[in-house]
Amino acid sequence: MKNRTAGNNIVIIGAGLGGLSAGILLSRLQFNVTIVEKNRLPGGLMRSYRRAGVECPVGVHYVGALGAEEPLGKMFRFLGVNAADLFERTGQDGIIDRYIFDDFTFDLPAGIDNYENNLLAFFPGDAVAVRIIMRNLRDIAQSMFQPSFLINQGDPFRNIDYFTPLGEYLRRLNVSRDLQAVLAVPAQLIGVPAELCPIIFHHMVLAGYLFSCWRLKENGSCMTDAFVRRFAELGGKLILNDAVTEIMHTDRKIAGLKLKSGGKLPAAAVVAAIHPKALLGLIAPQAMRDSFRERVLHLQETEGVIVAQISVDAAAHRELPYNIYRLHTDETGAISDGVFYQLRRGDTDKVNLLSIITKSLFADWLPWEKTQSGARGAEYVQKKTVLAEAMLRKASDLFGGMLDAHLVDVFTPLTVRDYVNCPEGSCYGVMHSSRQLMKIASLNNIPLSGLYLAGQNVVAPGVFGTMLGSFNAARQIIGAERLTKELNAIEKQTG
Repeated sequence: MKNRTAGNNIVIIGAGLGGLSAGILLSRLQFNVTIVEKNRLPGGLMRSYRRAGVECPVGVHYVGALGAEEPLGKMFRFLGVNAADLFERTGQDGIIDRYIFDDFTFDLPAGIDNYENNLLAFFPGDAVAVRIIMRNLRDIAQSMFQPSFLINQGDPFRNIDYFTPLGEYLRRLNVSRDLQAVLAVPAQLIGVPAELCPIIFHHMVLAGYLFSCWRLKENGSCMTDAFVRRFAELGGKLILNDAVTEIMHTDRKIAGLKLKSGGKLPAAAVVAAIHPKALLGLIAPQAMRDSFRERVLHLQETEGVIVAQISVDAAAHRELPYNIYRLHTDETGAISDGVFYQLRRGDTDKVNLLSIITKSLFADWLPWEKTQSGARGAEYVQKKTVLAEAMLRKASDLFGGMLDAHLVDVFTPLTVRDYVNCPEGSCYGVMHSSRQLMKIASLNNIPLSGLYLAGQNVVAPGVFGTMLGSFNAARQIIGAERLTKELNAIEKQTG
């Protein structure tokens, strides 16, 4: 079948997980692929960083559905990246997450059946609602195993009711306040309040973790290196420390890129694995319809976070095999605020790392909006340090006195904004809410031939959604029929 893209040279903007996975997949499809990254190192939010001798994670804390026959595991296999080299499974001996509320604690177990049993045990008065919820969850979970899922993520969307916001859905079922709080947590994971989170996204995220849960064996830099090596093995070219300044086009058709270094890269197609608002700044205004530009500019972002990385004595604070969420709810059961804790083994047997993540609005950091990382001044450092120390004091309530605890690093929405060029510094970018699903869907129809989007802003957030976005870009470039044939051929080769 003839390529929808008339030419073999494809250039990708951004060497994060979305750009690298798109580059690997398109290279496997026999395109000549070049990835351009503005930073001196690839990886984006996938990459970890080292401070005070400790390797600190950024955006990959744990993932779901990475089993060999599960959706994310299949994507890794199609790319030719060995997930078993990078990840280890968690939750097999008990729980994945512990949700600690003010008046009760709920453990999220591995396995859909175990999850249903836990819900029924905790909330016997909600048994009818639980069985309805679980029936829908299993329906969506089964759709994720269908061969067509990676080709056409529309499969699980066949039921229009799955676009209903979770909050509305739970009110219809008249669930108890505490059950609503437990069910709302997976929505919080992707930065969407339950009142705005479509059932489809909530159930996909939840099902993925219930299939299986995984953590990196080492760190995000090792994961990045594995993706970069695979891209190089396939003949891909990676250009670092050189930003794209303009997307060239003629007669509404892509022609290539201009780089900050002064170079030009001709291309038959461009895949932008960057935030769609950042994309607008690279295209001449007259090349895009005003209506499309306005839709993108008014997309709502997910909320930002502040992250404190804290080294602790390894003997006193051993690695926890599960994550902890400390959550507070209002009188309706809606989650008003929460904190994520992950206590992981460190690089030595003396020090472990406690990562603490909680909400932090971009507006909270507006006095430093015009500054750049490393040059924000003493007041900025003092503010984020004070907040991090308060986070550490609250952690002591859960973990006991934190022996030999040292604040290794703190990053804010401004840090994320500068590194990955997300306008408001959100780790999850565009909010996949019920209010703007149609706007997000329109991102797949850019009015400029040969220009495609990849990454987490297009299909769904997180590692899972980011990689789905790469497969979605490949489908748009070569068509669903050819991509199906190509993936079937890869499946036969890999067994």
